[in-house]
Amino acid sequence: MEAIKIKARIDDQQQLVLLEPTTLRAGEVEIIVLYINIEAGPQTPKAWPVLQGGRYLGGTLRREEIYNDAR
Repeated sequence: MEAIKIKARIDDQQQLVLLEPTTLRAGEVEIIVLYINIEAGPQTPKAWPVLQGGRYLGGTLRREEIYNDAR
């Protein structure tokens, strides 16, 4: 088995259209399609979920105090 990378696009009839000429022989192939979901848009840090913590009342934040366990 051999792996090659070829640029292509999906047309309006949902057919794969190769954008580069190739010298591939006829036969069966496996295709993995990687694409950018335009509807979702790019993820930016501003779109990430944010935790809403309470007020910090001071003191220390040691592991033993947070999880109530002693090592």
